[in-house]
Amino acid sequence: MSPQATVNGSLSPMSPGSGGMPFPQLELLEATHRGLYRFITRHHDEVDIEIGDPIYVQKEADDLWCEGVNLRTGRQGIFPAAHVTDVDYSDFDPTVPKVKKERYLLNYLGSIETLCHKGNQVLCQAVRKIAGGEESAQHPHPCILEVSDQGIRMVDKSKPAPNHVPCHDYFYHLKHVSFCAFHPKDHRYFGFITKHPTVQRFACHVFRSNDSTRPVAEAVGRAFQRFYQKFIETAYPIEDIYLE
Repeated sequence: MSPQATVNGSLSPMSPGSGGMPFPQLELLEATHRGLYRFITRHHDEVDIEIGDPIYVQKEADDLWCEGVNLRTGRQGIFPAAHVTDVDYSDFDPTVPKVKKERYLLNYLGSIETLCHKGNQVLCQAVRKIAGGEESAQHPHPCILEVSDQGIRMVDKSKPAPNHVPCHDYFYHLKHVSFCAFHPKDHRYFGFITKHPTVQRFACHVFRSNDSTRPVAEAVGRAFQRFYQKFIETAYPIEDIYLE
């Protein structure tokens, strides 16, 4: 029996020769884009795309290529950005800006209140407390972390069970994120610290991955750079000076 992929609650057989690699956790993903044009693979790390295919885009690179998963075929790889369109974006409405997003599948271990708003020491203490015996560390929640110029969106994709915490969808604006980093001694752990919008309170949110979380921290860093660049341009506009 050939493997099958779940698409909008129905089962669709995976087509052979789709390139890329099989993605084992399709049920955790939702389509962020749709196939706009057909794309046929030429290399082993690429994935086929048909018009209308549901696509989960993890990362959009500056070279106009994307990395993601075709939810119809269940294959993960790269493909040209021009061959897909964002499901939240309308090509017919030029007033709708297209926001750069990067997504990562991580295990959410939990959150803990901290006394300070930044620092590797604060992160390490939070990881030690949460991963040192908390039930959430033993039974982590698969989580999609979406990084954009606006903030960090955390979506718990685990299926709720009786007496379990239900799925959640949190959004933290970048102006409320005071620190992020991967654990300096164990790169599988990543965390970011948020500050309360009205009172002097802070919380560290801890995640774990099977691989290094350095790319996650770097994605947040790039988002911060873009965010503050836009802030500076808006707050301190540069006017042209004309000399006679």
